[in-house]
Amino acid sequence: MRILVIGSQGMLGRDLVNRFPNFSDSKFPCIEVVAANHKHIDITHGPNTSTFIAQIKPDVIVNCVAFADVDACETRISDAFAINADGAKNVALSGKETGAKIIHISTDYVFDGAKNGSYIETDKPNPLSIYGKSKLEGELAIQEISDNYAIIRTAWLYGLYKKNFVTTMLNLGRKNRSVSVVTDQCGCPTYTADLSYAIWNIISLDLRGLYHVTNDGTCSRYEWAKKIFALTGDQVSVLPVKTADYKRAAAVPRNASLNCAKYANASGHKMRLWQEALEEYLRQWNDSASN
Repeated sequence: MRILVIGSQGMLGRDLVNRFPNFSDSKFPCIEVVAANHKHIDITHGPNTSTFIAQIKPDVIVNCVAFADVDACETRISDAFAINADGAKNVALSGKETGAKIIHISTDYVFDGAKNGSYIETDKPNPLSIYGKSKLEGELAIQEISDNYAIIRTAWLYGLYKKNFVTTMLNLGRKNRSVSVVTDQCGCPTYTADLSYAIWNIISLDLRGLYHVTNDGTCSRYEWAKKIFALTGDQVSVLPVKTADYKRAAAVPRNASLNCAKYANASGHKMRLWQEALEEYLRQWNDSASN
């Protein structure tokens, strides 16, 4: 099986490239991973995307590319839609031409956060931000073009290879001995290593359609930060603030919790609790920082 990972230098993309070969088994004894970044393919350019994918001839395309700077999207609107919407469309069209399955990574930001309880896949999206609107447009384009796809909505990603909420908290806490974190934004912290395994499950089982995939459980960003310092033992004061007190360009969903029962039932795999994943991540992060 040949898997093309587009966005291979991103946080999730690097995890996929490193982990996919380790998932080989009797059903898929040979997994060839082709890593592609912006130097190899420009998904905002249809002909370039088509030519590159036709040359690779992948069985599966995992599109990890996103303009994910939520606040920057509010001013760079054309860039957001070019990457998150048109880019997804171009990948889907090229995948259809070559017969490749499309795995597309989407976001909890397609919802407005007004629901009481976790969002399921059939809940109606209502994005508040340009980022969310552009990601939703990408989802809709894929669904219109292809029937051989899996769209994976995930949330609050962190991993070893890029700056993220966890590393930001650690760095700020160790520098200032206090951090201010919002208490009224709730979601599902998700470790990219765990998400990588779930993506492989979706590929190997040939699951199709729309799935929510995060680590199990929800928390506020304030609770997440408190847990980070509890696990590291750092003596850092976590100060509660409200979203209204934290000035930013983009509106974000207050409740971004995703219900992942559909994925668990279809795959037979339930993602572990976010607290367990965070504990493992911090061990690995400390090990990598000391080497």
